[in-house]
Amino acid sequence: MRKLVYLLMAVTLFACSEKPKGTDSNIFLEKEVSNFIETNPQWTKNVNNEADVTDKFKRKMINLSNEANFLTDFPLQLTAISDTTVSDQPVKIATFKGFKDAARPKESLLNDLELEINGIITAEQAGNLTVDKKYTLKGMIYKQGKRADVKFFHGGETPVYTLGKYTFWNIEAKAL
Repeated sequence: MRKLVYLLMAVTLFACSEKPKGTDSNIFLEKEVSNFIETNPQWTKNVNNEADVTDKFKRKMINLSNEANFLTDFPLQLTAISDTTVSDQPVKIATFKGFKDAARPKESLLNDLELEINGIITAEQAGNLTVDKKYTLKGMIYKQGKRADVKFFHGGETPVYTLGKYTFWNIEAKAL
């Protein structure tokens, strides 16, 4: 009888334990942020070390932008296309941002992640993109973000992780 009670307690504890959000994700950034949160469980609970851990998070995000998988499968929404010059050549900049989606599973960390990608594109590419449409991107980093743009905010029901602003070129956009 005692063994049965212990077994039931163990099953109950196991069932009540929750996997950290995003741990099973195939999306590179979601998995990396989830791993960071998992290795720093006291990040949001201990005010004394929060600044140090947030600084580590900022450095990690900037370093991750050099990874080939940085944008892999991360869903972004095209918010604007504008004209500019880069190295005295006229180009277009497509601004992509992370978005919230109520249809995502609650285990997904994507609704808590904010990311902005400025993609250097040609006029031909701009003609194939639609503002407010959602895409996944491939590209090469042109300009790394600033640590000051990477933030952590305790807002509302869930924390918000701002991963920064980065500029990529040689962009390939695939519609979702």
